[in-house]
Amino acid sequence: MRSDLEAILRAALTAADPGRAVRQHARRDGDTLILSDGARYDLGACPAVVLIAAGKAAWSMAQAVIPLVADRLRRMVVVTKYGHLPADAAARAPDFAALIESGHPNPDENSVRGGTAVRAALTDLAPGSLVIVCVSGGASALLLAPHPGISLSIARAINDTLLRSGADITEMNAVRGRLDRLKAGGLARLAAPAAVVGLVVSDVIGDSLSVIASGLTHDPAARNVLVANNAQACAAAAAAATAQGYATRIVTTALSGEARDVAPRIIADLRAVPPGTALIYGGETTVTLRGNGKGGRNQELALAAAIAMAERPSAGMTIASFGTDGTDGPTDAAGAWADASTLARAAALGLDARTALTRNDSYPFFAALGDLILTGPTGTNVADVVVALRSA
Repeated sequence: MRSDLEAILRAALTAADPGRAVRQHARRDGDTLILSDGARYDLGACPAVVLIAAGKAAWSMAQAVIPLVADRLRRMVVVTKYGHLPADAAARAPDFAALIESGHPNPDENSVRGGTAVRAALTDLAPGSLVIVCVSGGASALLLAPHPGISLSIARAINDTLLRSGADITEMNAVRGRLDRLKAGGLARLAAPAAVVGLVVSDVIGDSLSVIASGLTHDPAARNVLVANNAQACAAAAAAATAQGYATRIVTTALSGEARDVAPRIIADLRAVPPGTALIYGGETTVTLRGNGKGGRNQELALAAAIAMAERPSAGMTIASFGTDGTDGPTDAAGAWADASTLARAAALGLDARTALTRNDSYPFFAALGDLILTGPTGTNVADVVVALRSA
């Protein structure tokens, strides 16, 4: 079933490819830029196009936009996570482009540098100019322009407290939006009098523009087009599972709650279905830090699932939980696999799953077993996908 899961997860990532998503929702006909919602922009009469891309999918999205507006593009800023720019990024971008990698999940000095570059790119735009903003998850930390009186250290302290609190992304971004000049629609307002188009990859449940990347373009002055979300990734995962012969069901694309509490419910769902079934879940769980270990919400979910499987006979059950961006918490893993043999294999190595869960220490647990999901940065971010299989 491990190879089945790998194929299913690859299908989910392919469906969430942000470059392809942008190309499906924006095209050019002569001098006219046409969006999938019917909006049209006359580039021939446009004094300048400004391209801003922020988030974990920023590079891929920007690369899809550049060919559409290259002859009118005058300013460009890309802000993404460390390791998410290719080695040849500078050679593939215009000479005037600012390419910045910065901190996530906590902002750093380069996050402020990114915020400064974006604000500069939005300065003194002539009427009739067009600002295209490629928005994806992660931008809340990656892009920072604090209001006067709020230092980077204060912003980091607040952000770190939010990350440890177990707050969900809606709650966290509501706070972040109050601290920053670009968030809560601030970026769109700073672009006036230029027109603003937001091309949005959603990593949040419900796809609320006010929550995605803390609402950079959430303002009546901006036209926003949702180009990719978790539901698309889950649908592709389900199609791949069905093609492999599983009776497949998407249980939810609004998965939420504490990872350690959600996992036993998923295993209970799996016990209740016939053999040969695949269950797909999408969304984003949370972790309230109680220990000082290393891990992420997907690894913690997989660990709690392994414990739940060990409590009753679970032969033929396998689960994978992963973040579509390729990183889970402050680790290099996207998530982890678990099955009915996980706890027994761990015990043979002297590892105790319940101790690891108590310490929020899922990463070294799965690393020792060779059961981390390691994709590297994927270039997209549409929240998490969990796949639970029961073999025939």
